[in-house]
Amino acid sequence: MRPARADAIANRARILAVAVAAFEADGVGVSLDEIARRAGVGAGTVHRHFPTKAALVDAAIAEPVNVLASRAAGLIDSTDPTAAFFVFVEELVVNGAAAHAFADRLRSDADDPEMAIAEPLARLRAGLEALLGAAQRDGGARGDINAGHLDAFVAAAHAAYVHPTGGIRVISLLTDGLRTHRHA
Repeated sequence: MRPARADAIANRARILAVAVAAFEADGVGVSLDEIARRAGVGAGTVHRHFPTKAALVDAAIAEPVNVLASRAAGLIDSTDPTAAFFVFVEELVVNGAAAHAFADRLRSDADDPEMAIAEPLARLRAGLEALLGAAQRDGGARGDINAGHLDAFVAAAHAAYVHPTGGIRVISLLTDGLRTHRHA
C-alpha cells in the first residue's frame, strides 16, 4: 500500500477541522456538500476520506481526543516534569469537558464513537501515565497514585469543573491532592 500523499493528508485534516467547527457551530445537520464547500474541496474528496456522514462524525468526535493525546506526548520530555503534569491535568479536565459535551451532541449521528476514540484514548492515557511517572520521579506528584486513580480523578475533576459553582479554581483545589509537600 502506498503512503498517503501530502496533499491528501492536508485535505483530510482541513475537512476534519472544518467539520468539527461546523458541527460545533451549526450542529450535525451540516451536509457533507456544505463541509466540502467550506473546506474548499470537492464533494468527492470528502467522500474519499469519509465515505459516510457517520464516519465523518466519528472522526469529529475523536479529533479533540487526538489533540489532547498529541499535547500529552509533546509534554513528556519537558524540562519541568512536575509543571508539565499539572498543566496537562488542568488542560485535560477543561478540554475534556468540552470534548465530552461535543461528543454527546454528535453521538446520535455517529456510527461507532467508542471505536472511533479507542486508539486516541489509549494514546491519551499512555501520555498521561508517562507524565505522571515523570512528575513522580521528579518528586512533585505523590508516589501512591496510579493510572486507575488518575481515571477516577479526571472523572471527578470533570464533574467538579462543570458544576455550577465549579471551574478552574476547583480544579486547582483538587490537583493539590496529587502534589507532594515538596511541590505544594
